[in-house]
Formats: sequence, structure tokens, C-alpha cells
Amino acid sequence: MEIHRRKKMKKILYALMAVVIIIFTAGCSTKQESKDLKKVDFILDWTPNTNHTGIYVAKEKGYFKEAGIDLEIKLPPEDSSSDLVINNKAPFTIYFQDSMANKLSKGAGITAVAAIVEHNTSGIISSKDKAITQPKDLEGKKYGTWNDPIELAMIKNIMEKQSADFSKLQLVPNNDSNSIVSIENKAFDAAWIYYGWDGLMAKNMNIDTNFFYLKDFAKELDYYSPIIIANNEYLKNNKEEATKIIKAIKKGYIYAIDHPEEAAEILIKNAPELQDKKDFVIESQKYLSKQYAKDKNKWGEIDPERWNNFYNWINENKITKNPLEKNAGFSNDYLK
Repeated sequence: MEIHRRKKMKKILYALMAVVIIIFTAGCSTKQESKDLKKVDFILDWTPNTNHTGIYVAKEKGYFKEAGIDLEIKLPPEDSSSDLVINNKAPFTIYFQDSMANKLSKGAGITAVAAIVEHNTSGIISSKDKAITQPKDLEGKKYGTWNDPIELAMIKNIMEKQSADFSKLQLVPNNDSNSIVSIENKAFDAAWIYYGWDGLMAKNMNIDTNFFYLKDFAKELDYYSPIIIANNEYLKNNKEEATKIIKAIKKGYIYAIDHPEEAAEILIKNAPELQDKKDFVIESQKYLSKQYAKDKNKWGEIDPERWNNFYNWINENKITKNPLEKNAGFSNDYLK
């Protein structure tokens, strides 16, 4: 009986030892695997939203790991995320072609390496009772402005194309990160937003609004927004690594195009604060998944003609400190 019990105890002990060895080996393997990956920072431009989904999908699906990269997705600090990249304190961030113009005109060493959304989805949203359905209807209305020179030049451009008087537009400072709430509270009648987030948020909040895209009234305003930018020095010294990262991100966005609901779930998993807005996030993702690229295999590619059309318009209106050169600030090389 005693011998039998000892044999049984030995079997249990050996089994336990085997489990410990497996766990220890797995832990060592994970540590070793993590050590073998190159850690690279990617700074977001804002809190996680559906503009960023493809990056989170690429991480969740292991596309970066396959490329030998441990991509650290980080929230933006108090300092501008673009300034971190300009000063080579981070290799990548998300930015916008319109905002990039001022930086490039001052000699910033940054390059747009992929367009997250193929066409400009920004435009003017307004309270439905103000009947603002086109630029000329803004005349005499209250407009919530960020007081950005490019923003105001765009509004003036589309109004004057319809012979409306821009000087009769009442400019009201937009001090709220959520323009929809300010419109609902009658702080102003209209504001410039991105439909994929704020536009659908208004719908989700059952706020009656009108909306029109900038690009529908001025083809030169069909610029790229948002975009992924990188530091030029980093790109020069790490071209192969940068290409692997952008290709992995592209795979993530292609997956989001094909699987919008699952992609939205992945975004929420990585940004739990969005859980209580789940239905809205899924709706936003379904919209943006159709906007990322008409041809998913060409996701991220920048059309030189459209890029230059916008910067030519900026030059003609003398908005930046110095004129922007042709093909300034973008490259499709990292997508090839």
C-alpha cells in the first residue's frame, strides 16, 4: 500500500514538475521572442479612434511581430506629436496634410509615408434649422472657428466660389473639442468637422444636422487627412525597417476594410473607454472602412497631382511663410 502511494506521489510530482517546466520554458520563450523584436514607437495624434484602427489591428494580428517589430502605440503627450517626430524623438506619428504645410514651409524634416484615408472626409456641419446645405448659406451665420489660417482660407474659398460674402460670416471661437455639443447648445451654427467621427456622433446623439464635404465645392481641397508621417533622418537610416512597419500597417487597414465590425472590436479592446460607445464606434468603422481606399491593395498611396493641387492652392493664397515646392513632403516608396 505504502509503495503504491509513493509511486502515485512520484507520478503527481513528475506531472507538476512537467507543468512548471512548460510554464518556465514558455515564459523564457516569450521573453526571448520579445528581446528579438525591435522596439519602435508610434505616437497617435489624439485619443484612439477609428482613424487608428488599422494600426491596432496590425498589432493584434501579429503583423508587426512577423516583421520583427515590437510597435509601441503611444498616446500623444502634452507636446505636439508632430514636434516629437520633427525633433527625432519618435519615428512615426499621425498628422494632416493641411497642418503639415506650415511645418514644411519652415524646413521641417518630415515625410508623409502613407495616407490613412484616400479622400478628404472633412466638411461643414450645422444645425438643421439653419438650412446650411452649401457654402453660400454660411453668409450671416455664426461659425465656430479654430482660428487657423488654412481653415479660414478654405471657408473663404468655398464661399466666394458661390459669390457669398465671407466678411459677413460671424466667427466665434471654438473652444470645445466636441463641436457637436456647441452646435446643440447654440454657441454657433456651423463648424468644420470630420464626418466619420463627429458627423456620425451627431447622428448617434439624435441631433438634427446638415453636412457637406469641402471637396465637393473645391477639388483643390481634396487633400490627404489623416496621414502617417515619419522623421526624415529615421527614414534615411532605417529604410528597410520603415518599409516593414508601413507594410504591416497596410495589412492592418486592408483587414479593417474587409472586416469592419471585427476591426471595431479590436479597437475597443485596446481602448476600453470606447466600450460604452460601441454601437457608434462600429458605425464609424463601417463608414471609414469604405473611405480608407477604393482599391484596398492601393491603400496608403498618395496621388502626386492631388497632393500638389492643394499645396499649389496654399502657395497661390500665400498662406505659409515660404512657398511649398512641388512634391514636397511625401513618398510612396515605403508602400512598394
